[in-house]
Amino acid sequence: MLLAACGGHESAVPDACVPAVLYLNRDGGMWNPGPRDDAVHNLSVLVDAPLTLSPWPKPASDWMLVVECIRAGLAPFPLTVTEIDPSPMPHTEIVFTTVYWAGSSATTSIIAASCREGHQVEFVFGDALATRTRACYVALASYAQMIANLSFSDRCDDFVNNQADCVQDRTFVDATASCVDSAAQPSECRCGGTTQNSYRAMLAAIPTCE
Repeated sequence: MLLAACGGHESAVPDACVPAVLYLNRDGGMWNPGPRDDAVHNLSVLVDAPLTLSPWPKPASDWMLVVECIRAGLAPFPLTVTEIDPSPMPHTEIVFTTVYWAGSSATTSIIAASCREGHQVEFVFGDALATRTRACYVALASYAQMIANLSFSDRCDDFVNNQADCVQDRTFVDATASCVDSAAQPSECRCGGTTQNSYRAMLAAIPTCE
């Protein structure tokens, strides 16, 4: 399952004119609690105490395919995806590690649940993900929720659909979809309303720098 944790602190709103960079971190590393997310200095509102996280537990061949899938899913947007830490350049980060440190071993990812801009860090847990396709889709869904305040979608072909048994060929869909909860039941969207367009929301969240 995916867990959205409430970040209880104010977070900085990123400058829309800073080119968007996403760092895919499979090395784990040390993370500390902070009043806001700061991917450069390894601070996260999701962390309650200093943590040392293990590297991604899957083979290198699987990792290459996860990265390829994520790049393909984000290709429509003006975003640089890198496997090399871009610090001190501002960036968002997906940390791929083994298991959720504060809850169920079935948790697949964790993001801040608050409906505001500025969150930068997501954690994905390989021990709970059976396939590389599922790892890719969970990472993309959580990333979209984190940066674009999207909710789960009722469309099987949408990356933000949370059902593992839905179709395997997904995109960020340029169409109106209904919001659902983690059990696929109709629900209010996380920032209000009952419908969303994941493609348009991602375009708004990742603007082109002129």
